[in-house]
Amino acid sequence: MIALVTAAVSRDLDEDMPILGAALERAGAQFHLVDWHGDVDWSQYAAVFLRSPWDYHLRRDEFLAWMRNVSVVTRICNPYEVVEWNSDKRYLGDLVSAGIPIVPTCFVTNADESSVRDVLDEFGNDVVVKPSISAGSHETLRYRDASLVISDVIDHISRIVSAGASAMVQPYEAGIDEEGETGMVWLNGELSHAFRKGSILAVEPDMDNGLYAAEDIASRTASIEEAALGESIMDFLRDRFGAAPLYARVDVIPNNAGRPQLMELELVEPSFFLAYAPGADDRVASAFVNAQL
Repeated sequence: MIALVTAAVSRDLDEDMPILGAALERAGAQFHLVDWHGDVDWSQYAAVFLRSPWDYHLRRDEFLAWMRNVSVVTRICNPYEVVEWNSDKRYLGDLVSAGIPIVPTCFVTNADESSVRDVLDEFGNDVVVKPSISAGSHETLRYRDASLVISDVIDHISRIVSAGASAMVQPYEAGIDEEGETGMVWLNGELSHAFRKGSILAVEPDMDNGLYAAEDIASRTASIEEAALGESIMDFLRDRFGAAPLYARVDVIPNNAGRPQLMELELVEPSFFLAYAPGADDRVASAFVNAQL
C-alpha cells in the first residue's frame, strides 16, 4: 500500500490525481489519497509520495517537521533533504554557482528604497517580485514600471521579508509572452515528457481558486537545447544528493538570445500535466511502483 499525499484545500484541485490513480490501478498498485496534516499512521505505507500538498509553502516549518517524522517510519519521495533544499528558491544560487543558466534573480532581504533602486538600475523597470518560499504564484506580482510605484514595490518586499522569506526580484522576460514556458518532467533522471505553459503574468493572474494561479497548458516537445539543460540539472542533482530524484520538473523560458534558461526547478509537489502527454501516466505509475520495492 502506498500513500499519495495531498491537502484538504487542494484535494479537489489536482487534475493529475484521477489520471495517475487509474494508471496505478492498471499497474496493480493499491493506494490511499491522504492529507499530509491528517491523523495518519504513516508506518502502514510502503512508500509516501508528495502529490498535491499545495499549502506547504504557507506552513513550511510544519511541513518539514512532518516530513522528518514520516521519514523515520517509511520512505517518502522526494526525500526530506531534497525537499528542504528545493522548498526555498534560494536554491537557484547553488545552480548559478554550478554554471546553470537561470532567469536573472536578485534576492532582497532589506526593503529600503536604495536597495530596491539598485536592483531596478540593473534589471530595468519591468520586474517580477515574489517570495523565495512560495508556490502557485502566491504573492507574485509584476510591476511594469516599478520606479513609478516604488513604494508599492517596497511594501511588497517588506511583506515577504516579514513573513520569513527573501524577496526575489527578476526582470520580466518578454519572450515568455510568445513562447510560453516549457515544462519538462523527469523520472529518475530520465526525461518523461514536456508541456507548454502560457505566461501567467502577461495579464493579471486568475487566482479564483484561492490557492494558485490558473494555468494555460498545451502539449509540447522539448527542444534539444531544453533537454540538454534539463540533463545538466539532473547531473547537478546526482552530484548533490547521490542520485537523481524520483521526479523533477524543470521549467525553462528563452532568454533574450533565444537560449533556454531555468525559471524554476520543482522537486516538492509539481503538477505533471499528464492529460497533455499520452503514456506519461503509465510511466509515472511505473516509477512510483518501482520506488516502493
